[in-house]
Amino acid sequence: MFWERFYNLCIRSGKKPNPVGKEVGLSSGIISKWKSGGIPNGETLMKLARYFNVSTDYLLGLSPYIQIDGEPVKMEYTDEVLIKRVNENMKKLNNEGLTKLADYSKDIVCSGNYGKNDD
Repeated sequence: MFWERFYNLCIRSGKKPNPVGKEVGLSSGIISKWKSGGIPNGETLMKLARYFNVSTDYLLGLSPYIQIDGEPVKMEYTDEVLIKRVNENMKKLNNEGLTKLADYSKDIVCSGNYGKNDD
């Protein structure tokens, strides 16, 4: 759970895990331990929570909420998991279904409400 949330936050911020670790003063070995199921100590957890502006509870999987623009947003799944689910469902659609999905996804993006913050 921790690794998935940490990795997703890195990707959302446009960075890879090792550079983020370096920015907060961690070695790549520690990052590798997390990928294998390890969990950071309390001090490191606090650094990461401040870095990403999330709660330690979110990082540990105890809360599904993060703050986006000062508002709590429920993040039940990582982006990676959601993309995988969308891709699996897309494979099951015929041309008409794919056309509707393409149009709908374009409408969602153009609304400006659901785009990623790539600034």
